[in-house]
Amino acid sequence: MRPTRAEINVEHFLSNLRFVRRQIGPRARIMPIVKANAYGHGLDIIAKAAVKSEEIDAFGVATEEEGARLRRLTRLPILVLTGAATDEIDAFLEHQLDFTLSDRDTLNAIVSRSRAVGIRARVHLKVDTGMRRMGVEPEEALSFLRDIQAQKQQVELVGLSTHFATSDELDQTFFRKQLSRFEQVLSEARGSGIRIPIAHAANSGAILQAPKESSFDMVRPGIMLYGYAPSLELQDKFGSDLHPPLTLASTVVLSKRVKQGEGVSYNLRWFAERDTRIVTVPIGYGDGYPRLLTNRASALIHGKEYPVVGTICMDQVMLDVGDDDIKIGDRVEFICASNSGVNAWSLAKTIGTIPYEILTGIAARVPRVAV
Repeated sequence: MRPTRAEINVEHFLSNLRFVRRQIGPRARIMPIVKANAYGHGLDIIAKAAVKSEEIDAFGVATEEEGARLRRLTRLPILVLTGAATDEIDAFLEHQLDFTLSDRDTLNAIVSRSRAVGIRARVHLKVDTGMRRMGVEPEEALSFLRDIQAQKQQVELVGLSTHFATSDELDQTFFRKQLSRFEQVLSEARGSGIRIPIAHAANSGAILQAPKESSFDMVRPGIMLYGYAPSLELQDKFGSDLHPPLTLASTVVLSKRVKQGEGVSYNLRWFAERDTRIVTVPIGYGDGYPRLLTNRASALIHGKEYPVVGTICMDQVMLDVGDDDIKIGDRVEFICASNSGVNAWSLAKTIGTIPYEILTGIAARVPRVAV
């Protein structure tokens, strides 16, 4: 087996799940978000651990394909957070996936297919309280809910939801506006006699900063389950409470001496300033280790950081280990849960992105191994 792998510490994931529970208290349900292969951690590993924990009540995914794959592992409700294309509706019904509704055309199409195949659809109405991405306008929500009720033979109303745009920011002004808009819609709906089984809104930022106000009936933790806060500000504030489960590791496959002045890798973007030892490791941008990290990152060997030197290749990376006694077969860590200098946030900061992109970018060819 190729030595490059993503090792998933299941206990760290469960620790983060327990932290969510402490934040929100005993009443609200938890819907872990496992889209994009569980944020790169391996859907099967994470979903099985979540179900076994008995802490969760549903799952959230991004696509029908993710939902169908997850359905093989659990009978819990699975909400597809994006809208359904017309030609996906039958697959949603077949795999008992919950719809996120944002428009009446989709509702009408769901009703039509539900009637045709004889399977009642489960839907969540999304309210756009300010994200401006998906959802109905707040002033249209009540009439939309009544339209859903009018089709109760074909459609079951399961939930009412929204999504926060700025819950990861310390300035909560806009977050509070969104929260107020959602509370108003929910109050009007329930005050009008419309039964809303599950109201849900809180993402990781809201769970960290305002768990009591935003939990409603269910929360949707994402990045925090994978050991990282959703912003640098919240990482500084809550990072010690979170434990990254993923370590991206490989092994040294070649070691050679390089003389002062010699260049390394494509286009000779790095030159040795002294006689040194270069080791080659079989990982590259084809595995999701970004080429933008060329000459800007480090990796760990025996707990010591060594610089990545020369252009990162599709399948290989070189490290400058100086005169240290590094051997073929030595373990190398490119994302390390226990080292703040070599984790997903540090890599993300280096290239101007976020840990979500670093983690979800780990390629499918990298095996995920539970440890």
